[in-house]
Amino acid sequence: MTIKSLQIERSESRRHVLFVVVLIAIELFAVIETAMAFAAMPTFMRVFEADATAVGWTSTAYLLVGAGSAATSGRLGDIFGRQKVLTLVLVGAVIGSIVSALAVDLWMIVLGRGLQGLSAGAIAISTGLIRELLPERRVPVAVALLGGIIPIASGIGALVAGVLLDQSGWRLMFAAAVVLGTAAALLSQFCIPATPGITPRPSVDLVGAIMLVPATAGVLFGITKGGQWGWLDWRVLSPILLGLVALAAWIWWERRVPEPIVDMRQFRNRKVSLTTLATIVVGVGPLGLLTLLSPMIMQLPKETSIGHGLSPTAAGAIQLLICIVCYGGAWWSGRISTRVGARWSLVAACVLYIGGAGAWFLVSESLIGTVIALGAVLMGHNLSLPAVMNLIVEAVPADQTGAATGMNRVIMNVAVAAGTAFGSVILGIFTVSGSNLPSESALTVGFVAIIATSVVALALALLIGDRRSADRNAPMNAERGAAKAAV
Repeated sequence: MTIKSLQIERSESRRHVLFVVVLIAIELFAVIETAMAFAAMPTFMRVFEADATAVGWTSTAYLLVGAGSAATSGRLGDIFGRQKVLTLVLVGAVIGSIVSALAVDLWMIVLGRGLQGLSAGAIAISTGLIRELLPERRVPVAVALLGGIIPIASGIGALVAGVLLDQSGWRLMFAAAVVLGTAAALLSQFCIPATPGITPRPSVDLVGAIMLVPATAGVLFGITKGGQWGWLDWRVLSPILLGLVALAAWIWWERRVPEPIVDMRQFRNRKVSLTTLATIVVGVGPLGLLTLLSPMIMQLPKETSIGHGLSPTAAGAIQLLICIVCYGGAWWSGRISTRVGARWSLVAACVLYIGGAGAWFLVSESLIGTVIALGAVLMGHNLSLPAVMNLIVEAVPADQTGAATGMNRVIMNVAVAAGTAFGSVILGIFTVSGSNLPSESALTVGFVAIIATSVVALALALLIGDRRSADRNAPMNAERGAAKAAV
């Protein structure tokens, strides 16, 4: 290798590193913007005198809209160019933060959080950008680092939210989200290379995206209200039945439309179908349930026998510390995926989920023990989130990456939404007598569910085949080489 060629390679390597750093910064800003509201749920319960079921919709609304955004954004990025679509979804999330900041009641915050869910499309678009613009050997680690930033960004969001809630109130928290979202949109617009879309441009399944959100929301709304109104109440049965009918219609539509948001044909690929099942189980269990349970454990009063009575700031600082320590898991996830295949990263994540959730039963009365147990589960997040993305990347051709990862994010978001809805039902059923606060039984049921779903996910991960099942060297389109040269 000549000195000149070595210099060229080093220059390209620096550009690739800078590109990934910019993508991570965008994802960091976007996730912090949306994660702050998760940490504020105990505050919303107090300020609006609402129960856990109602406040849980600040999370569920975000996740449901995020499902539609992940689906359409990945495909729209494939078609029209990923940089352009990435900027647009970030702008939409900023508008949602503005709505929440101006809210006069809890349900206006739910509306704003729904709009913030548009930012969920960013991860699918960014994964497609990595696949499109980086050499193949760099893709697994880059994807892992991008996916692994989600938990650490959530930790930063929890800390920022805690400080703002303690010092200035929840409105300033959403105002800060406006600033962060704007910064992410500006980075996307001016620091990410413009990429060509597919030509000729195929159609986009907007109908499917629109149908998915209310169909899923109807089922989840009925489930969350069942314990409060009674499972045979028409106000519970009606949305569940209508939602199921709408979901059946959505499946019928997706099987017939030329360019569906969820391509049912991809499930013929054994690796894709098993990864999807594992995504659902992990989303409902460790990801969905812990999203709701973690702030309750840290912030609820000690008198409830399940909380440690920390302020939002202290709880956020602890979560951030855990996430920083655990971020190395994302790097290891990428290394594992490169060396032996992404399924072993998912296996390791499930073992951590089971161990962390099981340990909580032994150490729940100790703050340090609780932090260690939750840290093990969060380390699992840093392994599992990159793992499922890399499993999809391994399984599909290059020109289907955006749509396939978008499909996976759709399923993940719906699963996490179902998990948070399930968690809010548990917290609403098992309460301290004479109050809306959850009891010790609520957390017991929640952590048993985390362990059970993790065992199922572990079994599915062991069934997933090793290495690649698709031609990852397939070109995205005729202009892909030119796009790479721009990085």
